[in-house]
Amino acid sequence: MTQKQICNVLEIVRWLCIIAGFNLAYFLGKDPAGQLHIIMPWFVIPLSGLTGIESVWFGKVASELSGYGYNPAYQRQSGMNNIAVAITAIIVSFFEWGTHAEIAVLMIMLIFLTLSACNHAYSAIKDKNYALKNLMRPLMTALLLAFTVPFIIRALS
Repeated sequence: MTQKQICNVLEIVRWLCIIAGFNLAYFLGKDPAGQLHIIMPWFVIPLSGLTGIESVWFGKVASELSGYGYNPAYQRQSGMNNIAVAITAIIVSFFEWGTHAEIAVLMIMLIFLTLSACNHAYSAIKDKNYALKNLMRPLMTALLLAFTVPFIIRALS
């Protein structure tokens, strides 16, 4: 399997985990806090963790798929940050630190993805970067926010 194929598989796995997380939360979550307890690891670990793995080990191909130039030091640093967020999600889930800790970790990831989506949109407009992955980031982030924010609001109520 080529690195490009691996990156494409990682992208598909990320979104399949999101779909699984929503379904598990809907069917297994007994209340809003229980639903959020399911959603947080199913979202943060694949989105941050797999993105981090992609950046650290497949950074050149990942940057090409996004239509960006390759900067290995930046790719590694950004990837390690994403891996740190995923590890934090694992710790928060494993030690059951509670709804507020889960929301904090989820919010870090969502804010990062929102800022990243803005950067991708800027790149599409200013730099005419029409790579599919670059164009999809703002759309997929908007969908993720639209479906996730209500869970957060209900869990805080």
